[in-house]
Amino acid sequence: MWLLLSGCQVGYYGQAIKGHFSLMHQRQPVARVVADPATPASVRRQLLLAGDVLEFAGRELALPAEDVYRTYVPLDRDAVVWNVQAAPRFSLTPKTWCYPLVGCLSYRGYFREEAARAEADRLARAGWDTDVGGAIAYSTLGWFEDPLTTPMIHRSGPSLVELVLHELVHRRLYIRDDTRFNESLATMVAREGTLRYLAHHDLKVDLAWWRQRDRARDAFLALVGEARDDLARLYAGDLEEATMAAAKAARIEALRRDVRARAEQVPGLDAYAGFFQGDLNNARLNGVHDYYGLVGTFQKILLSCGGQWPCFWERVEALARDRG
Repeated sequence: MWLLLSGCQVGYYGQAIKGHFSLMHQRQPVARVVADPATPASVRRQLLLAGDVLEFAGRELALPAEDVYRTYVPLDRDAVVWNVQAAPRFSLTPKTWCYPLVGCLSYRGYFREEAARAEADRLARAGWDTDVGGAIAYSTLGWFEDPLTTPMIHRSGPSLVELVLHELVHRRLYIRDDTRFNESLATMVAREGTLRYLAHHDLKVDLAWWRQRDRARDAFLALVGEARDDLARLYAGDLEEATMAAAKAARIEALRRDVRARAEQVPGLDAYAGFFQGDLNNARLNGVHDYYGLVGTFQKILLSCGGQWPCFWERVEALARDRG
């Protein structure tokens, strides 16, 4: 089947193909990097940890850990790609972009931050709420042997565990046209898998701090969820545009105040301060919901399976078939 592309689409796919294959071309075998005396001890330690997590993921979580993250690409930047998200000014329905093979997604990725911001600016001028965020990893869903990169390993040990597990989930199960299902599933499995990994591996992590981090995240998600619910009701109303814009701004400012107030009661909640910097809008709120909106659903499935992964995957795959 021939695919007809506009000039903008050709340009977008061109940068995506060029960026991806540039990354693939720079790959070095992890074993070689680890054996190199010039490799910093911190890099060697994280690469070895990633290898151990892969073994754990395949053995304990039934995740496809073969032929992935066995290579490493050193990058002199904080992100691998930059994703653009957009939503109408008075709606929480995200803008989607559709691609061959993977279907429609609620974000558009660029290998250059300037290109992502240019696209966001173009959409903003057309009246969309927009947001640009750097991503430290992306999955090719098993089409390629994805490498580890500097942005991935420059994090704490537990965070690296969570990230590797998250990306492996996309290789195990991905359904077209449902970003929220895919990302929430990966978030939940990675979260639970990390706790199980930490319970049996000495990463010198303060488990009490880790649990408090989860409580802070839950408090953040609850406040954002309440704001989204209020905004959804607002947008469903029949108000004049100026009145709706003022009410939207007031609810978003109230969210900022609520988080500041709760931060005095919930240690660690101030770690989300960066989320509230700049333009807090529908696109940014949608990004949170994509990654966490269905986490509770998947947690209930795992609980109903007694924490057993074969049962969990069987039920989630059945759910995926129903949604597809």
